[in-house]
Amino acid sequence: MKISGQLLKMTHTASAPIEYFLSLDEKPVAITGQVGKEMTLRFSGTITCIECGRKIKKTYDQGYCFPCARDLPENAMCSVRPELCEHEHGNEADREFYRKYCAVDHFVYLSLTSGVKVGITRHFNIPSRWIDQGAVQALIIAKVPERLLSGKIEVALSRHMADKTNWRKMLKGEVTAVDLIQMRDQALELVPDELRQYALTDQSVQSFAYPVQSVPDKISSHNLDKVNELTGRLTGIKGQYLIFEKTVINLRKYAGYHIEFEFQD
Repeated sequence: MKISGQLLKMTHTASAPIEYFLSLDEKPVAITGQVGKEMTLRFSGTITCIECGRKIKKTYDQGYCFPCARDLPENAMCSVRPELCEHEHGNEADREFYRKYCAVDHFVYLSLTSGVKVGITRHFNIPSRWIDQGAVQALIIAKVPERLLSGKIEVALSRHMADKTNWRKMLKGEVTAVDLIQMRDQALELVPDELRQYALTDQSVQSFAYPVQSVPDKISSHNLDKVNELTGRLTGIKGQYLIFEKTVINLRKYAGYHIEFEFQD
């Protein structure tokens, strides 16, 4: 079977193990059932912006053309520095984005990926945010009514714990077991006094299992810009990575690329 189209990040269901779907031309294609089989993916050489559709030579901010990466509210600095959110005071597009995506409930959480990390996300991104990170466990520790406040809590906690994931360790599953409830209690002690009203202590730890048979001993990431074709036996899927016997590829990195997938019958 061959399928092709403009690639977006994979979608998934929170089953056990997680069920993954390729997104090609915004249509889902089940891929979990291909784990253990030979497959090929080919980059056609065409890239189009995931927002405006214009043909481009390279992407910015995971799939956008330069003007969309520069001008769209979702690509502002506060996308990675939420404590700097100023959409409420911007132009009409900024204010509309603020109403829909900033002035909504946000969760602060701890997740176990390559280690324990702190993160934030909009309420409607749970649990997909954790699955995209390849988390094996996660726990909500605070709920706030707007993005700016979640960013302030994250900044306070990130001075004492990681806010990034080591992707190689995450893929290998090299994670030391920890008690997230105990970590939550320690983390909440670090929250500024004026924000402690948003702390949550009644949430349960959520766990995730991924369709992974094996991972290469030495992990290297395939670069489609240098070698436009990848063939091998698919041995797993975790986060936004396809795992092969000898390499891995982060599909989210190639949002906007037009790619053909060929699956073994």
